[in-house]
Amino acid sequence: MKMIYVASYGKGEDKGIYTLSFDPYTMKLKKEEHIPTKDFPSYMITRDDHLYVAYKNADNTNDGGGLGSFLIEDNKLIKESNYSSSGRSYTHLCLSDDQEYIFAANYHIGATASYKVNDHKIDHKIVAVRHKGFGPDLLKRQTSPHVHNVGFTPDKRFVYSVDLGSDRIVMYDYKNGQLEENKDYSVSVIPGSGPRHMIFSQDGRFAYLVNEIANSVMVFKVADNHFSLIQNVSCIPHHFTGFSAAAAIRMTSTGKHLFISNRGHDSIALYRINQETGKISLLYMVHTDKDPRDFNIIDDAYLIVACQNGNLLQVMSFDEENEKLLLTPQAISLPQPVCVAL
Repeated sequence: MKMIYVASYGKGEDKGIYTLSFDPYTMKLKKEEHIPTKDFPSYMITRDDHLYVAYKNADNTNDGGGLGSFLIEDNKLIKESNYSSSGRSYTHLCLSDDQEYIFAANYHIGATASYKVNDHKIDHKIVAVRHKGFGPDLLKRQTSPHVHNVGFTPDKRFVYSVDLGSDRIVMYDYKNGQLEENKDYSVSVIPGSGPRHMIFSQDGRFAYLVNEIANSVMVFKVADNHFSLIQNVSCIPHHFTGFSAAAAIRMTSTGKHLFISNRGHDSIALYRINQETGKISLLYMVHTDKDPRDFNIIDDAYLIVACQNGNLLQVMSFDEENEKLLLTPQAISLPQPVCVAL
């Protein structure tokens, strides 16, 4: 059995964190536990039997939002800490290798924050750096900065912060949790792209940036943390005329295939990665239920897809050798799932 942790934006007591078991032989999902939370858990990561959570403020007061952590013991979640952040909402987080610092993305005010962690507990906020800038999006999603994703460059030299509102990848020098932008390395992308999440190839030579507004994925060649755009590929069919917003991006552990989820077109796009050039080629798209906001990959053989407005978790099977991605009949109802952590 594989344990899966799902963040829910459900109404009232339905929101919170759901623990599910997944049987790879039958591909069935089973609900094991539900922990209601005061705020909306927007993103989660696991590390060494601990679950770390970024919270979105649920009631617009000044005592919500923030970060939290849970101990995973005997497949149960035991609350370790909850740090309210004066109404600040977070959409993403990353944890330093020494597990002493958490960095978080504040979408709503456009800031990158850092927190001290002691014994897996969120101790205190160190700093929050507000971004600047805006973009040309006509739907007003770029009238101000909106930080959507934080992470570490493969060599751990920088914390990077992906800003949807200002079309930038901001590179931060960090020491003892302090953040200072290194403008020599920060990247501006094509105006109006609305970058959302970025991941790297395992060898660190290439970066893959999914753009929510432009519905595209950009491929960058990376040398000494300098980015050179080498490809910009659509995430949705050119003939599709409806509204869509690209969401999650993940790669198989082999580094041979890339997946993108599309909300609106309601699909998972599968790309092959050229191992020499880093460039990608679209293989095909598989339709899902409504608004696949996030997904995760189990053993390079299964995708667990969180369809937020379909109120559904769906299971896909993936045969990497033969490049076959299939939507299976296996699914389970869940109120507004928004993140899948393993």
